[in-house]
Amino acid sequence: MKVSLEAITKHNWDQVARLKVSDEQRQFVADNAYSIAESLFSEHSVARAICVGGEPVGFIMYESLAYEGKPREFNIYRLMVGSDFQHCGIGRKGMRLTLDALLEQEGAQRITVCYVPGNEVASDFYASLGFHEIGLSNDEMVAEITAETRSQLKQ
Repeated sequence: MKVSLEAITKHNWDQVARLKVSDEQRQFVADNAYSIAESLFSEHSVARAICVGGEPVGFIMYESLAYEGKPREFNIYRLMVGSDFQHCGIGRKGMRLTLDALLEQEGAQRITVCYVPGNEVASDFYASLGFHEIGLSNDEMVAEITAETRSQLKQ
């Protein structure tokens, strides 16, 4: 299965916006239409469609923290895979592609993610990718992975 990250464009934004998670997951994930709009008005945000065979099946959004004086740090703050495409490894592949792309940027040192405390699926998923929890911020659990940790996992 060929998973890729693609820019959100006038040709695919509607497909991405219509992707939905299961009812049980809705409390944990922002709506893609909102996230796409947010990315258009935030100069620091990057939104990508997670695609299989060129078709959008998920969404990921991240930001550089350079505007906070942290040019070597990134924050991934949206990740979703449509309910019809879950449990196939697509989210994992999309996240790995994102991590690789971010850590390949010159000097990249740290990537954080956040999720609702008690979301054990998210906690286990991120831990399996090498993230470790560092504490709460604004009522969300923050986990991080560093360039060093990521390179150790690849060996």
